[in-house]
Formats: sequence, structure tokens, C-alpha cells
Amino acid sequence: MPRQQPGRSLRAAKELYLEVTKDPSARPLVVASWHRSMEYEVMPGSLDAPYLDNPNLDSHLARAALPILDRLHEQLADDPVSTMVTDRNGVVLSRKVSHEGLTTNLNRVHLAPGHVFAERYVGTNGIGTALASGRPVMIAGTEHYVEALRDFRCAAVPILHPTRRTLLGAFNLTTIRQGSDGMLMAFARSVAAQIEAEIAAITSRRERALFHDYMEACSSARPGPVLALNRDVVMMNEQLSAAVAGPDHHALLDHAREIADHPRLEGTRSIALPSGRVAELRVSRCRREDRDAGAVLRVRLIGRSQPTHAVSAAPARPDLGLVGSSPQWLRAVADSETAFVAGTWLNLLGEAGVGKRTLVEALHRAHGAGRRLELTQAPLSDAPAVTERWLHDIGELLGVPSNVLVLSDVHLLGDRLRQRLANLLVRLDGSAPGQLVVTGQPSLVGADDQLDQRCGASVEVPPLRHRYGDTEHLARFFLRKYRPSGESRLSPDALTVLQRCPWPENVRQLESVIRGLARRPSGRMIHVEDLPPECRVSSNKVLTTIEALERDAIMRGLVNRDSNVQRTAQDLGISRATMYRKMRRYGIVPSSLT
Repeated sequence: MPRQQPGRSLRAAKELYLEVTKDPSARPLVVASWHRSMEYEVMPGSLDAPYLDNPNLDSHLARAALPILDRLHEQLADDPVSTMVTDRNGVVLSRKVSHEGLTTNLNRVHLAPGHVFAERYVGTNGIGTALASGRPVMIAGTEHYVEALRDFRCAAVPILHPTRRTLLGAFNLTTIRQGSDGMLMAFARSVAAQIEAEIAAITSRRERALFHDYMEACSSARPGPVLALNRDVVMMNEQLSAAVAGPDHHALLDHAREIADHPRLEGTRSIALPSGRVAELRVSRCRREDRDAGAVLRVRLIGRSQPTHAVSAAPARPDLGLVGSSPQWLRAVADSETAFVAGTWLNLLGEAGVGKRTLVEALHRAHGAGRRLELTQAPLSDAPAVTERWLHDIGELLGVPSNVLVLSDVHLLGDRLRQRLANLLVRLDGSAPGQLVVTGQPSLVGADDQLDQRCGASVEVPPLRHRYGDTEHLARFFLRKYRPSGESRLSPDALTVLQRCPWPENVRQLESVIRGLARRPSGRMIHVEDLPPECRVSSNKVLTTIEALERDAIMRGLVNRDSNVQRTAQDLGISRATMYRKMRRYGIVPSSLT
């Protein structure tokens, strides 16, 4: 919500409106919009509609509206009327206009795809005011807050989800021709109703398709627990509902949603649940429609529930020097230890920063007496001489019985070198006395290749976001490591924020954050406001060093300016449009900083 500023009252807004429009019959809806525009500190003399790259054209709204706009465009050929649809944030997704003069005028005020016409940026206008009020509006001439828009007449109607009735966006008609506002508004209402009806049809077809596959799975000869979901719908049968509850229920849904968000992912995946049980998920995509309609997961639960560990419990596997007590982590450690002790070649999978190397080093300390740990990575060059030498060295190292060779980041190998490495391991299999550990990032496609198959055991180390409860264990461990005096502690609120952080770089990122906090003056409780900017964003994107510096500068500026985007942009020397584009990219929400 906009903040109150001295003298920015509704009375002042009405006085300014009357002064500009000379209209004594001011509509309350329009005056209220002018009031909001003043609160947002929109400048009447300048228009600054932010531009966002790649507006989402894959939403239900866009898929429903674009064909309708295409048909209207044919019917309105050469008419000086523009049709457009926006998302709920006021981003113009599509604009259709065939009149050359109107196109020029619209381009002049940036009323074009990608630009944002919410009230907080451009003040009172058809799109922004319809979205802000949730009502159909007609904004004509001097009713526009920004002077550059006062040549236009705009009729805009909110578009709502057909069942949930949540705001999806708006349909807008814009013209510079004088005429019947009533007819223009009636036309806009009619088109908005058509778009809502098409959204209902798309949603119905998509969810009927998912429901059909779900019912097929439930009615099979041996159905077992079944879960079906997409971004809008979750369905589970009675067997699953009775078998999974509490933390297991939430963990299962978290994993299932992550799987459903990747349309290419099929096959079988196993996940460890907080209770200690393992859920084996057999994934089938629903593709009865042109697009992916979701996923149906047949669930097999393995094992029995184990007592949960209290947060104050001792770190898991102190004999290995490893921290964490989540079942997912404990299972990965146990399976890796079994393979390592047996001398089995091990394929260790996991996202960057989850602790694959830490795990291997811990296993070597505990069970590698008399054996040498050798680490090698993919060659930096694909020159024949370099790759030949690298492959030769691998063969030599694996030929020594006392060697444990770790091949790191094999997911970075090119297809040709990966195949050559697999061929080498095929030749060495059974004759090489050394032990091999291969590490890499898991494939969401789930297609094993020959390199994966050369290893007798495959273990996936879970990302930190799936190690429920371990964030607190690790945060306290790293704080003791970097502040052994024990003078600093994390407040409950700070711990809550750390637990909610998506940690795209996993344990490595958490350690870096705690190391930075430990350098603060001693004897202080660490509160939420002490946490670095990266802990208060919603993006899962792994950033480069330059991107992280840019994100942190924006976050610090917003905190210093009390979340005022315009002033922060001025301080940083960038336009407000650029500022909003970068905030969207880095997952920065100003309201979360106050």
C-alpha cells in the first residue's frame, strides 16, 4: 500500500483533479485513483512505464486471450482502436492495432508489450485503475493523471479466474476518437467475458485431462497411494491421505511440486521423508492436451517412521564429523558409507554446494586408512593433447590399489569426452584396483548414460531446501566454527528467515552467510536486520559474483530508502524501469524489507 505523505490527502487530490479537469462532477473512483497516484509520487509531467523483458505468454490468461485478440484485430481493421491484454501487475502482454496514426501515438507513450501500466508507475489510467479498483473503468482525456496520456480514451475491464475469482489481468480498449463511452465500455465488457469463458474452458480441459489420468491410476488393478497435481490442483486418494500425514505430507508435496514443474521429468525417483521412511515416486506426465497438464505420481512407501530429532540433538554421525539429522541426509550418508567401505565405484549426485566433496572427505578420514585421496576435475580445454593426458592420468591413478580417485563435476563434460571416459571405465572395470567416486549434478530428465552405469552405487545428496530442520543445525555449527567463543547467537526470528531461504547454492551459501555474520562485533544477538540481502529474496537462481553484488546494492538501497523504488533508482544512477526489471530478476520484493 502507498505510504501517507504530509499534505497528500484525499481533499488535496480532489482539488488537484478539479484544477486540471475543470470537471465539478468528479467521479469518486477517479479521485481515489488520483489520490493513490499522488501517494505513489507519480510525476504528472513525465511518463515512466517500466519495461520488463519476456512477459509471460504461457499463462492461462495469455493462451486464452491472444486468439481472441487476433480475431478482433481482423474485425477492427483500419479502425483507430487498440485492443490489449495485461497481467495482474499491469504488464502489457499483447497489443493489437492496425491504424498507423494510433500506433505512433501508443508507441510515443510506451503503451506497448512489456511495459507496466500499473497506477504506482503511471498514475490514473484505464489499465492501472481497473486493476487497482477491481472494477471496469472508463478513463478519458484529462482524467488521466499523467499529461502524456490525456489524448486517449481507455475502457478497461478486470479479468478474473472463472472459479477462484482471483485477479488475472485486464482487457483494455484504447482510442483517440471521440465517441460513445457507453458503447466502448460495453464492447470491453463483452471481450473480457469471452476471455474469462475461454480461460474456464482451458482450465476445464486441462484439469479434466489430469483427473482422467488420476482416476485411471486409482482404478487400476493394484492402485496403491496416488497423487496428481499441477500448479493449480492437488488430488490424492484415500490410501495416500491415510498413509502420509504431518511433516511427511508437506515434504512429499514439496518434492511432487518440484517434479511437476519440470514437464520432461518422468520415470522413478526416491525421496527420504522426515519420518525416516522413503517414498518411491513413479512419475507419469498427463499429455492429453496440447500442453502438459500436470503429473500423476504412484507412491510406494518403504520403511517405518522413526522418532524425530529435537533441534538441540547432537549433530548426526559425529564419528564422521558431519552435521544434520534429516532422513534425506542420513540416508545419503549411510548409502555412501556402505559403498565406500565395500570399495564399490560410487556415483555421487547433488546440486552445487550440497556437500558432496565434504562427504567424500569425511568418509576417507573415517575409512580410508592407508589409502590416498586423489581429486581431479574435467579438463579446462578440449584440445586433443589435454584430453588424452587427462584420460591417461585417470587410468594410471585407478591402477593403484591404494588410490581413491574423485572425478568432480562430470556433468560439465562434453558429450564426446563423456563417452570416451565411459569407454575407458568399461575397459578398466574389473581390472582397476583403485576406487572411483564420480560427482556431478543430477539430471532432471532422468536418462542414465553409460558413465552413470559404470558405478555400482548411485547416491543423491539432497539440496538444503529438502533437508527439513538441518538449516538450524548447520547455522549453529558454522557460528560455533567461526565464533568459537560462543558470544554470538541467532535470534528466533533470524533462524526463521534462514530456514525459509531457498539457498540456491545450498550449504556452501549458508556457510558463507554465517561466516560474514561472525565477523560482526562480538557479544551481539544476530537479528533479522543483521542478515545479508541474499537471505531475503525469493529467487532460486544461482548468481555470478557481479550479479550478487548488483542484487546486494539494490537491497541495501531499498532498505536505506525505506523501500522507495524511485529514490533508490536515482541513488544507483539507473532508471526506474531498469530498477524494476532487476528487482524482478533477483526476486526482490520491497514489502518484505520493512
